[in-house]
Amino acid sequence: MQNQEQGKKNMFDITFDNDTKELKIPTLKVGDSTEREFRNFIWSTNTFICKLINTGKDVELLHKSGITNNLLGNDETVTKMFNKLGDSIYYSPKYFYYKDMADQVNKHCQKKWNIWKAKLKKDYFNTPWLPISFLVALLLLMLTILQTIFPLLSYYQQRQ
Repeated sequence: MQNQEQGKKNMFDITFDNDTKELKIPTLKVGDSTEREFRNFIWSTNTFICKLINTGKDVELLHKSGITNNLLGNDETVTKMFNKLGDSIYYSPKYFYYKDMADQVNKHCQKKWNIWKAKLKKDYFNTPWLPISFLVALLLLMLTILQTIFPLLSYYQQRQ
């Protein structure tokens, strides 16, 4: 075990180096506010997950992204479990540990371009073959247009 103060940003930046077999933990300053900070961190993590997971589709998306591993079997069961965790919890954005990240995500999701791009990707380009097919179709359309333009240009040049 080793104290790793340099380069560590917060008390939760704990790592294990498999090569040296060392557990690196930043210095934990224990004081009057330590218990409150731990409770706020646990509350913030819970609040973040509860706001992230609202439906079974959210659980499915997190699973497909490799963020969660559903051992309960049913996505709706996971949703209900996380929503129950959030019951009776007072939410105050002032003390929310992930406030900046949540603001960035909300700002990103409110831009119409990002919504349109995500919908396009989900609905039309959800497999690697669809973008390739789209590009091939676009190329064929361009070649067809060129095939129409060149005879017209040739015709008008011969008339003059």
